[in-house]
Amino acid sequence: MKKSLTLLIVGLTIIGSGLFIGSSLFSKNEATEQTPTSMTKEIPPELFLETEVLDTKKPETIPSENELYQGDLSFEYADPEKPYVLMIWFIDKANHEYVGPDKKPLKREKELILGKAKGVVHVVVKANRPMLTHIQKLKDIQVSMTLKEKTD
Repeated sequence: MKKSLTLLIVGLTIIGSGLFIGSSLFSKNEATEQTPTSMTKEIPPELFLETEVLDTKKPETIPSENELYQGDLSFEYADPEKPYVLMIWFIDKANHEYVGPDKKPLKREKELILGKAKGVVHVVVKANRPMLTHIQKLKDIQVSMTLKEKTD
C-alpha cells in the first residue's frame, strides 16, 4: 500500500510537472507569436511652393523627383516694401482649373515682399507622392502664375 501511494504521488507529480511545463511552453509560444499589423498613415496630397526673388532669370536646374514645375515670373515697377501675392494654379488647354483628390482647385498662393522694383521671381512647385500620383493622371496640364499687389 505504501509502495502504491508513493507510486501514485510520483505519477501525479510527473503528470503535473508535464502539464505545467507544457502550458508554460505553450503560453510563451503565444506570447512571442505576433500577428502582423500594418500601421499605415494616410498622407494628405499637398503642393509646395519655393520662391526666390532674383535680379535676372535663373538657369533651369535638373528637377528633383517630386518637382512638378520650375519657372520665372518677371516684374517691373514694383514697390519693394509692399506685399505681393503669387498665385499658381493648374489648368487645361481651355483654361479650366484642375482639382485635387480632395476636389479643391489645384492652386496655391504665397505672400512675398519683393525687396526690389525690377526682377524675377523664380518659382519651384513640388508635391508629395499622393499629389504627384494624382497629377500624373491629368491630361494636358499647364501651370499659370500671376503676381499681384496684395489688397486688404
